[in-house]
Amino acid sequence: MKKEIIYTENAPKPGNYSQAIKFGNLIYVSGQTADDIITGKPIYGSITEQTEHILNNIKSILEAAGSEMSKVLKCTVFLSSLDHKREFEEVYKRFFTENPPARITVAVKEIDAGLNVEIDVIAAV
Repeated sequence: MKKEIIYTENAPKPGNYSQAIKFGNLIYVSGQTADDIITGKPIYGSITEQTEHILNNIKSILEAAGSEMSKVLKCTVFLSSLDHKREFEEVYKRFFTENPPARITVAVKEIDAGLNVEIDVIAAV
């Protein structure tokens, strides 16, 4: 099997990593934070705004790889505090309405650029 780099202009430009890697029938999407796709600068909004922005970026990356949100198998969610979990959940359940993926949610001391949410996913093609 060959590793395929996935890139779309409809999500933030990556740093020294790929937006996603497609390998066989799986897509590994790198951790996404709420970055503006035009300016590349962080979006310091509410947990709701950050989560919506991130999940829309993940949706764009998956579509560029030939997949969709309903094919997400696993999510890893990093929150700057578990106090944000309730607000995060309200947005998350709108993106995964049926048969949600496996998931881990952890609180971490710091997220890149002082943001409050980071999410990565593994999806099927």
